[in-house]
Amino acid sequence: MGKNIKKESFNYIIITIGTVLTALGIVLFLDPFSIVAGGISGLAIVLKNLFGWWLGLQMLIYNVFLFALGFWLLGIGFGFKSLYAATLLSVLIDYFEQGLHLDKMMKELLLNSSYNMDPLLMGAIYGGALTGIGLGLVIWRNASTGGTDIIALIINKYFHISSGKGLLLVDSLVTASAFLINPIVPMYGVITIFVTSKMIDTVVEGFESTRTVFVISEKCDKIKEKILKDLDRGVTIIEGKGGYTLKERNVLMVVLTRRELGELRRIIRDVDETAFVNILPNTETLGYGFKRLR
Repeated sequence: MGKNIKKESFNYIIITIGTVLTALGIVLFLDPFSIVAGGISGLAIVLKNLFGWWLGLQMLIYNVFLFALGFWLLGIGFGFKSLYAATLLSVLIDYFEQGLHLDKMMKELLLNSSYNMDPLLMGAIYGGALTGIGLGLVIWRNASTGGTDIIALIINKYFHISSGKGLLLVDSLVTASAFLINPIVPMYGVITIFVTSKMIDTVVEGFESTRTVFVISEKCDKIKEKILKDLDRGVTIIEGKGGYTLKERNVLMVVLTRRELGELRRIIRDVDETAFVNILPNTETLGYGFKRLR
C-alpha cells in the first residue's frame, strides 16, 4: 500500500513539473508571437487573437467537451492523471498570463533585444523545446493533457482513417487556421511541431531507451561470460549459419540500456576486435530487468 502511494506521488510530481513546463512554453514563447502548432492550444491562440478570449479558459472548455465526447462516442474512460494534467495546464496558463503577465514580459524582452535575431523563430524553437520536454514528462507517466488526439480517435472509428493520419489532419487544419492571424505564422508553427515531437521522443526515450544488440564472433562464449559478469544482463544464444560459408555459428542477442552500450562495446573490443555487431533501437522493453509487464 505504502509503495503504491509513493509511486503515485512520484507520478503526480513528474506530471506537475511537465505541465508547468508546457504552460511556460505556451505562455512565454508561443502565445506572445501567435505561433500555432496544432492542438487545442493552437486553436485557443487563434481565437484569442480574433476575439480576445482567455487562453487557459478556452482550453479547459474544449477539453471538458472533448473528454465528454470521447466517453460518449468511444466509450473510453480517462484516467484521473489526464484530467488533472489538462485542468492544471489551463489554470497555469491563465495564471501566468492574466496574473503574472509573463507573456508580455517575454515578448518585450525578445523584441527589444540588442541581438540581431528573429523573435518569431526564437519563439518557435524555444516554445517547441519547452512544451516538448513538458509533454514528454507527462506522457512518460502515462498521462495526457487532452486535446486533438480524442478527435483523431473519433475520426478513426467513424471514417476508418488511422489515428496518426487523423491527428495529422486535425493539427494541420488548426495550424493552417493561423492564416487568419498572419500568413507567415503557419510556417513557424511547422517548426514548432517538428521541435516539439523531437523533444517528446527524446524525453520519453531518454528515460526508458533500450537497445537490442546482435553479436557474431568466433569468441561468443568469452563475450557472453563477460556480459553476464560485468553488465549483469541476460544473453540469448541464437543458432545461425553463414549465408556465404554455410558455416554454423552462434549469434548473441542482448538487450540493455543506452547507457550500457559503451561498456558493451569495450567488452566486445577487448575480446574480439573482428566481431560483427548490430545495434537496434527498441520502442519499448518489458520484462525482468526493465519495465514490468502489466
